[in-house]
Amino acid sequence: MIDEMTQGVLKVATDEVAGPYLMVVITQLDEICAALDRHKIRYWVDSDAISINNEPPVTVINFGRAGDPAKIQAILDEAG
Repeated sequence: MIDEMTQGVLKVATDEVAGPYLMVVITQLDEICAALDRHKIRYWVDSDAISINNEPPVTVINFGRAGDPAKIQAILDEAG
């Protein structure tokens, strides 16, 4: 899946404490959540969205410490 903001591939990031996460623009949130739901991936979306320098608002999708970043990345790659 392409990141609308960077025009690059969406990449799952990891944090040693919090686990994998994904930063996304709000306009892509529904599409990404639908792909995750189809594959029964557990996640939660931050209630905040931040816009910096008049860029589109960005929020974070969290997968928790039990999230499998490789599996999540494969789902996003498959989604286009």
